[in-house]
Amino acid sequence: MEADILRAANFPPRFALDGKVLKNPIRQLLQHEVAHLGSLETVRIGRHEAHVFRISSGDAILLAERRYRADQFSGAIFKCQNLDDFISGRTDEVRGEWQTPAPRQPHLLNSTDNDALTSAVREGWGSAFNFREERRQGNEVTETGLRPPQIGALFGVLSHWKASNLPATVVMPTGTGKTETMLALLARERLGRLLVIVPTGALRDQIGDKFLKMGLLKDLGVLDPAAPFPAVGYLQHKPKSPAEVDDIFSRCNVIVTTMAIAGQCSDAVQRRMAEVCSHLFIDEAHHISARTWEAFRGQFSQKPIVQFTATPFRNDNKHVDGRVVFNYPLRKAQAEGYFKEIRFLPVDELDLVEADQAIAETALAQLSADLARGYSHIVMARCDSIPRAKKIHALYEELAPEHSPIVLHNEVSAGETKELLAKLRNADSKIVVCVDMLGEGFDLPELKIAAVHDPHKSLAITLQFTGRFTRFRSDLGDATMIANIADPGVSEALQDLYAEDADWNSLLRDLSEGANTRQTRRSEFLDAFQDVPETVALRNIFPKMSAVVYRAKASRWRPERALSAMGNTEIYAGPTVNERYKVLLFITREHESVVWGDVRDIRNTEWHLYLAHWDEGRKLLYINSSNKGSMHEELARAICGDDVNLIKGELVFRSLHNINRLVLTNLGLSDVINERLRFSMHVGADISDALPDALRTNKRKSNLFAHGYEEGKRVTVGCSQKGRVWSMSTAEDLASWVDWCHGMGAKLRDDAISTRDVFTNVILPVEIKERPALVPLLVDWPEDFLKRSEDAITIIIDGEQVPFYEAELRVLTFKAEGPILFRVATPSKFADYNVKFTPDSVEYEPTGGFSAEVRIGRTTRPLGEWFRKEPPAIRFENGGYLEGTELFVPPHGAGRKPFDKGKIDAWNWSGVDISKESQDLEKRPDSIQRRVLDRLLADLPVDAFPIIFDDDGSGEAADIVCIGTRDGRLLVHLYHCKFSSGSSPGARVGDLYEVCGQAQRSAHWRGTVEELFKHLRRRDEVRKNRLGKAGAAHVTRFERGDLKALRELGKQAKLLMPELTVHIVQPGLSKDELNTKQLELLGATELYLMDTAAIQLQVIASD
Repeated sequence: MEADILRAANFPPRFALDGKVLKNPIRQLLQHEVAHLGSLETVRIGRHEAHVFRISSGDAILLAERRYRADQFSGAIFKCQNLDDFISGRTDEVRGEWQTPAPRQPHLLNSTDNDALTSAVREGWGSAFNFREERRQGNEVTETGLRPPQIGALFGVLSHWKASNLPATVVMPTGTGKTETMLALLARERLGRLLVIVPTGALRDQIGDKFLKMGLLKDLGVLDPAAPFPAVGYLQHKPKSPAEVDDIFSRCNVIVTTMAIAGQCSDAVQRRMAEVCSHLFIDEAHHISARTWEAFRGQFSQKPIVQFTATPFRNDNKHVDGRVVFNYPLRKAQAEGYFKEIRFLPVDELDLVEADQAIAETALAQLSADLARGYSHIVMARCDSIPRAKKIHALYEELAPEHSPIVLHNEVSAGETKELLAKLRNADSKIVVCVDMLGEGFDLPELKIAAVHDPHKSLAITLQFTGRFTRFRSDLGDATMIANIADPGVSEALQDLYAEDADWNSLLRDLSEGANTRQTRRSEFLDAFQDVPETVALRNIFPKMSAVVYRAKASRWRPERALSAMGNTEIYAGPTVNERYKVLLFITREHESVVWGDVRDIRNTEWHLYLAHWDEGRKLLYINSSNKGSMHEELARAICGDDVNLIKGELVFRSLHNINRLVLTNLGLSDVINERLRFSMHVGADISDALPDALRTNKRKSNLFAHGYEEGKRVTVGCSQKGRVWSMSTAEDLASWVDWCHGMGAKLRDDAISTRDVFTNVILPVEIKERPALVPLLVDWPEDFLKRSEDAITIIIDGEQVPFYEAELRVLTFKAEGPILFRVATPSKFADYNVKFTPDSVEYEPTGGFSAEVRIGRTTRPLGEWFRKEPPAIRFENGGYLEGTELFVPPHGAGRKPFDKGKIDAWNWSGVDISKESQDLEKRPDSIQRRVLDRLLADLPVDAFPIIFDDDGSGEAADIVCIGTRDGRLLVHLYHCKFSSGSSPGARVGDLYEVCGQAQRSAHWRGTVEELFKHLRRRDEVRKNRLGKAGAAHVTRFERGDLKALRELGKQAKLLMPELTVHIVQPGLSKDELNTKQLELLGATELYLMDTAAIQLQVIASD
């Protein structure tokens, strides 16, 4: 026997249990993978020469190339696959499998064995856990242990379990150690049997392996090195019966599976899972609002549940319920070094092909730079569909074949996926193109370069995706993300992330905290409720914006008395009281006879929500209930005493106060004298006769519904003289209902509001059967069109397809009689239409050689068909408008007055051909637009207005757009220029019709300022592309500033209050010769802009 010199040997882990039950792996670790120091010896076993590795401690391991019986060698036997390489010293890694001691096969264990195995593990943890916290000096760890966020989460859950059986939610950013927190809870509390639910199969295997080894707990000194490892089951196949659940689960301390497996099991199987497991952990718990997740979790309603997530919120406003017991801010995670910095490299391309090319080239350049620095980084290219992924994969194969790009999506088989992931881990590939793969919980620290070809539309998903790139490891560099900041698919919540030169690191932190703060605020509101019913989740209640309102003289409310008013009504859930915000909630179950017969054994079950809110400052009690058959006076008296008075009658119509352009859509009237005609309902044009009659005769307004504009936003409101007020909207949560109540209460309490004044200014619809004798100013796109993104609509004329922002509607005939003609215009095509009036409808008929088509989503229809379904608004000189067959005309005196002549600014137009409107590409110096631009460039300081933009052309927002900031406001000036029909200034009202219509159209931008920024960027890019295709040099639309300056202002826009001013520029208008007709037209335009969007109007004319 010869001994070699001392050397190292790295052996794989040993298993105490290893096999499958019903095709599901179950494993228990006996010993971690370990590095031993020892020497090689040559021995003879029988007729064969063998090699033994003798550890310094004295133990010996037989390294065998063939199988030996256990009785042939007293130590451990390891069947080695690379013996020659190890003996020669070419490697210290010993690959193969342990032959002895052989692991037990789980399917051979009986129930006694199972109980003994799992109990021994729990007992072995009895005194093995140590509350040990990591200590640092700067970036250096001076004492190992659980990280501060892990300790905080651990104590948060433990304290919650002492006081409550409700689900607990732990919020920890990706990379701060959620899994170690789970392991610590398992060991510290010696949980009976733990079920862990994760979103994906890859994450199931990853989390299962961490439970198998108990993560880093032993290395950190948190768990005693001698403590046993748990038996872990990887549930990969659905149990078909409760008996199969027992077969699998009884052999495990921990079972890890996906919702795709657990959620598809039968109800009986799910119930059995809940019965045999003591605790449920849910990882990536922001999925819990999904129906299958919530239904499965419901089986564990009597068991402790902990939900772990980095993002306890969703952009669809569904919330992760349960009490947030610990929330570790992303800002703190960054400050404490758990979240690596992220560098953002933007590309700016409107063309998708060019954007993909630029993103890929930027990502590859960063990869080359990182590899040159010695960092073994990997590029992930993110796509949102399999066809896109295939295209992007081909792009990377063409650009960087030396990095062996791979592609992963859900059509790649499990076996191939495993092989491809191995290529990544072994650094055989440096680029992976993914479609929603390697997502939540996936741990591959080398992922450091994110090439975002298709951005996520959800903040929650973005935070998860970004977390893949922020994992800390000392041998890796900082992360880099590349995205196209011109991508129109980026949602509002993400625009800051994709802004040029953005501090991605800081903005990501701020967005996460903002979203978490919203969730925390909701959680605080809901957490303030006492005795919360277990049968209904409060955050799943979305009440209608509706209430009856009582005045009260009580100094305090008494919600505990509420049920005394409900008599024998069954209280199904509650009552629960939020004393901090003064809200009461309960749910009743009532049984009613069926209406179709006298059948006692069959009854309808009605579920009713009751909400009450005490507005202590205004002494108002708001009651909301789905039971509309009562005004709930007894409930009000119970809560606030007998001295309560329902706000009803004429007072409820105060809720209409301060709503501009108020249009009634429904009006109910009751006759105070005629008993035979007690009630009548009026809709649409019928209201025009009914309301004036009600105001001057014996009719009383019973109920109504209306819409209009308040504070620059479109609103709806309904009210009934019996005392109910409501809106068409539904509350996002209980807190937003309370906010709505406060807004209504402020009006109802205001004695200065006169309801007669409210109704004096109502716009009444008139049903028309023929063309109104009014001059049209503009034909405006249907409201539903304007609500959509400009990218979502395509206009098609004679085969030319243009986006919505490149098309416009123009009135062709500014006359009070004859046909109303309008044109659909694009940069190079047009289609003319006639508005045809019939006794029953309004039709929109093409009159020329071409007609227009409109494509929205996948639906393409002729424009006339769209307009019959969604009529355009035709606005007239008197401030009225036509939608379909209904004409809406503001009443005389409703704020209408001629424009103030003193506000008209008269310019000197010498040297300008006032019949020449546009400067065109050649920037004609004698044009109206060029003169205005020159004056603006001279008069407006650069620091006040860094953007002056030529937007002239089909689809324009205005001929000239100026944008700046001042005193916390975003200033937007829109200049609409119009040529003169005469060679000299005069009093021609026809010179104002079209430009007044254009000015009124500007009201749209008041509520969509961020869309205006997108619009301007697209317009310059489209001109650049069009000129490029024609072989011409680009003539930028930026008269001052550039794309970068526009983007900087765009970043500020959402933080500033928008203040818009519209300028009408008509040098053909003589200030000295102005007539009443012109001033009334300008006055109607001014009133419209102020009523609907709080926009000031200014007029530039001639002397």
